[in-house]
Amino acid sequence: MNTTSTAPGPVAGTQPWVLVPALFTALTLAAGGFGYASSLLPGAPLWLLLPYLLALGLAAATWRRPHTPEQRATRIATGAAGCALALFYARIAEALLFCAGIVAWLIQGD
Repeated sequence: MNTTSTAPGPVAGTQPWVLVPALFTALTLAAGGFGYASSLLPGAPLWLLLPYLLALGLAAATWRRPHTPEQRATRIATGAAGCALALFYARIAEALLFCAGIVAWLIQGD
């Protein structure tokens, strides 16, 4: 009876992947906090904060261990997109709400 294990081990040539995801997670949280605090959203309803979960989800996707250099580059781009979304979401939401207010005012005809 042969009792050798065939469990897959780490792929040869990959390095530990902890610093980059930790950095993107911290940067996403800091960017989201800075973007939110510098906007007019702190007085807004909480449902306007739901897109920040998308930014955190993009940062969380960087924690998966890459097996190829292409996956590493993709995960870095995903983390950068999460940071950018967290930083600029509040300004985008303000602009869209402002435009919706102007459109509603023009339709009302007052």
